[in-house]
Amino acid sequence: MTYVGLFEEVGLKSKVKKLKQELRKIKADKTRGQNDLERIIEEQLKEIDTLKTEIDIKELEIETLKKKHEL
Repeated sequence: MTYVGLFEEVGLKSKVKKLKQELRKIKADKTRGQNDLERIIEEQLKEIDTLKTEIDIKELEIETLKKKHEL
């Protein structure tokens, strides 16, 4: 029996095809997961920037009230 006959007997060709498909799926999921992670990080950075701005506004309000109170 030849190697080709052995491969056909155990269904190697279909198994290899299935494993290649699974590998492509895993690679696609990994890429999608990385993209999702980058998007989440970007959203969090925007939220941090918004919170910093709010803090700056509150600090300005506090300083304004302190100056008014001193007068």
